[in-house]
Amino acid sequence: MGAGIAREGRSFVTDGKSDYDRMIDHMLRKPLSRRNVLRAAWVGPAAMALAACSKKVGGSAASTAPTSGGSPAALEDQLNIYNWAAYLNPKNLKAFEKEYSITATQDFYASNEELIAKLKGGAQGYDLIAPTGYAVEILAKTGLLTPLDHAKIPNLTNVDPQFLDAGFDPGNQYSAPKDWGTTGVGYLTDHVSEDITSWQQFFDLAPQYSGKYTVLDSSPEVIGGALKMLGYSYNSLEQSQIDEATQQLIDIKPDIAAITSSEYRQMMQREETYVAIGWNGDFFYVKKPHKYVIPSEGSEFWLDNWAIPAGAPHPELAHEFINWILTPEHQATETSYTYYASAVPEAKPLVDPAISGDPAIYPPPDVVAKLETAIADPLFLQLRNDAWTKFKSA
Repeated sequence: MGAGIAREGRSFVTDGKSDYDRMIDHMLRKPLSRRNVLRAAWVGPAAMALAACSKKVGGSAASTAPTSGGSPAALEDQLNIYNWAAYLNPKNLKAFEKEYSITATQDFYASNEELIAKLKGGAQGYDLIAPTGYAVEILAKTGLLTPLDHAKIPNLTNVDPQFLDAGFDPGNQYSAPKDWGTTGVGYLTDHVSEDITSWQQFFDLAPQYSGKYTVLDSSPEVIGGALKMLGYSYNSLEQSQIDEATQQLIDIKPDIAAITSSEYRQMMQREETYVAIGWNGDFFYVKKPHKYVIPSEGSEFWLDNWAIPAGAPHPELAHEFINWILTPEHQATETSYTYYASAVPEAKPLVDPAISGDPAIYPPPDVVAKLETAIADPLFLQLRNDAWTKFKSA
């Protein structure tokens, strides 16, 4: 594995923090976004219809009663998790079930938008969710999250302080860090002879590998890549810059086999496609020879989190799970499965060096310096939604 930039960062810090720590700390003071931020601040009728599906877990309920922390209570015997697919190590889940003599279930969503829509649509029965930073902010502001009782999560102190008190959730009132990662380009080395290191190459090579490209079904990441290639900010709010980036995407639209956030790694594994914009950890599931790169122009940094929905039926056990999963040993088990970096620093030495030493998972300081976190600004979303509609309909 490699990164588009791999030079050693220089140290200029006088407060005991490294460049790397300070850069991540700076990014986390701003709202984050990951995975399908499309229409995140507004869920339209179609999305609400999607959310209306009912089932025993995740179905609508006539009323809810948000839980709150307080005096110690007995743990429940059921834990219902609503999560991204393949985003929780089965070994950890089985170990938790055995240790606490409980039963755990999982349902899956494909995007933050789907998660937000389902909860706004009245879905009930879930005890834990794993939203990205911006989604935490939206769900909290709409009363759809239960405030965390930090007294029940003493292992929160295991988390590196730079991942706490982020801009999307000051004081971690509603969320606890789960994983962090990046957005970049992955490609099959047996089929792509060039050493892709930049967004410029990603766009330039599209005609050569026509029909073998995929991009995420998420406007911020894909438009953001085009913006970075053009030398603009990932978070640009300039209409002219968005238009320029959109045209770059429209130009390679005939070369794109699929716009997907859930199937691209399977398509690469089957060698149906060779090049993809995606999230770093996903590419480790591709067993064919491949590389993941953070393009030299820069890209996105994101942070996902554990949170408890309002009205969760088993809030005590949900708190217990968050506390349990935040131990270094369990975090190391997670990273070894998801290939996303943990926010618990003591977990890193417990991870296979082939993983912990991979710059695709733990990028070096000079790469981090060129990463940006997506903002949850209404104009940011509006510009990208409009551009995305134009791109997809081209």
